[in-house]
Amino acid sequence: MANTTTVRTERRPMSTSDFAKEIVRLTDDSESINGMVYGDHSSGKTHLASTLPGKQFWLVCEPGFKVAGRQGATGGARVIQDSATALAAVDWLYEKNRYTKLDWLVLDGLSTMQDRIRLSYTQEAFDTRGNRAHRNLPDKPDYFNTQNFLKAWLPQLVDMPVNLLITAHAYRTDRTDNGELLVFPGIQGKVTETANSIAGLMDFTGYLELMNVKSRQKPGTVREIRRLWFSNPNREDVRVICGEKFGNLGKYIDNPTMPKILAKINGEEEN
Repeated sequence: MANTTTVRTERRPMSTSDFAKEIVRLTDDSESINGMVYGDHSSGKTHLASTLPGKQFWLVCEPGFKVAGRQGATGGARVIQDSATALAAVDWLYEKNRYTKLDWLVLDGLSTMQDRIRLSYTQEAFDTRGNRAHRNLPDKPDYFNTQNFLKAWLPQLVDMPVNLLITAHAYRTDRTDNGELLVFPGIQGKVTETANSIAGLMDFTGYLELMNVKSRQKPGTVREIRRLWFSNPNREDVRVICGEKFGNLGKYIDNPTMPKILAKINGEEEN
């Protein structure tokens, strides 16, 4: 596959021969898996990612990724501080076809990455053009630029023929016109528009939360579990953005691990 950082438009057309080079045959394993897990702080997102099998490369935006190595994750990691580093990461992965040596690419902390990129745009404008009131006070262009950057950059990871897992924080809206509390991936942009756009690129988007459930072993007591939702929970006045395209992940998985999720995707477990 060609490096998708090469920008093409109707003014820079693609030949039919170049088009034909990247035609693939549709088979059960013709595509890699792209997933996103989001949740509150300490819900276990990075811990879940650390259970991925095989060799990984982590693009990290938060210090919590250190737990991955302690949990046995193997591979390399690079902190993403700004948009320039993010672009270089894609070029580096395509250079010498490094992505072919990986089983999984992990983007850990997308919400924090968005914050970092937005502030880097603000600081650049303040330092070079002086057209910001404060070095850490973003203006509308910084928000729009960040949103559009993610919409252009993330598809390059999705299009790369390697499995991808993204983690993000959970955001909540005030009550909607229908009286619902909306929970969605923590990606800013016209409330849920950008979050929905990115979730639409995923094969699955799961909402991970800590829950107290009644213990079957000890009646009258509760136990804490981690529940990964792939379908909207049956809760009054609450709606969660989540879903999956495989049709066999079920409504949720308790205390999930990536091997457990992959087994369900491959039809190796009952729903």
